Amino acid sequence: MEPTAGDAGAPRVGALRVGGLSLVRHQLNVALALGCERVICVTGAQEPEMPVLRDAAEAAGASFHPVPGVRGMLGLVSVADEVIAFAEGLLVWPDAILPLLEGGPCVLAQPVDRGLEYGFERLDLHHAAAGAFRVPGRLIERLAPLPDDADPFSILQRVGLQSGVPQVQLPAEALEGGRWQLVRREEDAHRAEAAWFRMHTSDGGAVGPSEGLALHAVRALGPALLHAGSGAAVVALAGLVLAGLALVSGWFAFSTVALLCAAVAWVLFLGASLFRRVERRSPPAPRPPSAALRTYGWVFDGLLALVLIWNETARVGQGWQHRAFAPLVLLGLMRLVPRLLSGKRAAWMEDRAIIAVLLAAGSLAGWMDEAILVLVAAYLAAGLQAVRGPLQLTPL
Repeated sequence: MEPTAGDAGAPRVGALRVGGLSLVRHQLNVALALGCERVICVTGAQEPEMPVLRDAAEAAGASFHPVPGVRGMLGLVSVADEVIAFAEGLLVWPDAILPLLEGGPCVLAQPVDRGLEYGFERLDLHHAAAGAFRVPGRLIERLAPLPDDADPFSILQRVGLQSGVPQVQLPAEALEGGRWQLVRREEDAHRAEAAWFRMHTSDGGAVGPSEGLALHAVRALGPALLHAGSGAAVVALAGLVLAGLALVSGWFAFSTVALLCAAVAWVLFLGASLFRRVERRSPPAPRPPSAALRTYGWVFDGLLALVLIWNETARVGQGWQHRAFAPLVLLGLMRLVPRLLSGKRAAWMEDRAIIAVLLAAGSLAGWMDEAILVLVAAYLAAGLQAVRGPLQLTPL
């Protein structure tokens, strides 16, 4: 772990944090995803990151060895091993690097103009290094004559090329949108973090107003919250507190307050789900909503049903089952109809915060029953429009 450029008191490169994790932790996650059984970190003594890295490596079944220099590496690698190495400060999207290194020995390269612009070293006239390679373990013996303070990565990379290890060019998509970059100073880390949050919180699908608001808030405030030690758990806890306030307010017939608290709670839980994408330790990949968010969706619908039932005006001779009918129909349609739609329409119609705000407006005006019936009619109309088609005679 080399010092960053600039002040002597600046953190070392590997200790710079992106998305709440240090650069060396990001690299460790990639190494573990590649199945590495022994992790060697060339670093100075007493680095504060070392205990955290050791715990993470050992929890994944790998051994962890911090060494002060080249000579400490020699006894840890045998001729039967393969060495996977990352340049100091390399930050790479895991699904971009795993397919390249899983195929066997190689030295990753990129176009020389792009590589030099982003701080990578030149390999030849047309190629620059990409900050990662996989070479046979027998090549480690070439480091034996070198002084202990030599740069093992750069030297072993060139030894690999001289020994016939193939050079593999990075695909164009790996170089887009900050998916592969070298972070050497605090300014680089701040720029990389903005791109890292965008990549983790974007899935390409349409979003409703609530998810858009949560997305904006997470991208704006997420880095600061993660650096302060907060994250998905804290945001989810705030959502649960507001959901509890909504339940208590509904019980005491403060329906407007209850529904507004529920709307904010939904936005907070969407934010917590986005945080979990950033905090996830495994290599990112497109995934469905987390089980926690799906569970909260059902809990939220139950909360909304209770608030509506408790605050609906009771008519003479009606029991609770009659008062519950319209709210339950509405909630059922909220789950059914968006599945028949796509794009923005589906995102808007399954946005529970919007529904809660509309119902709160109806409650404030004293038209709770009417607001529920209007929403039921709107969902029925959208569902019928989605399933309509030409009439056909069924053959006998």
